[in-house]
Amino acid sequence: MYVNNYKNKLENNFGLKIVEARLITKDELIELGCIENSNSCSEAPDWVYSTSYWSGTAYDSDSVLFVYSTGFFYFDNYSSNGNYGVRPVINLKI
Repeated sequence: MYVNNYKNKLENNFGLKIVEARLITKDELIELGCIENSNSCSEAPDWVYSTSYWSGTAYDSDSVLFVYSTGFFYFDNYSSNGNYGVRPVINLKI
């Protein structure tokens, strides 16, 4: 819902052609420099952890990968931390 609303806003307000809008994955976070065995994103660019947000990677039916603004990432129960945001990955058509 949130990602689609953001996608629609970008398309309608700025005329962008968006091919895909989704949440970042655990694999993408690791590609950006997050280190799985220490649950740290301190080696990633600072925009990766400049705010706290949910990713699109689930551990089970109750836990989702969460990136915390201190530079750590871990699986947490999504219902206990509903006050955090999402960080959409937007792929544009050029």
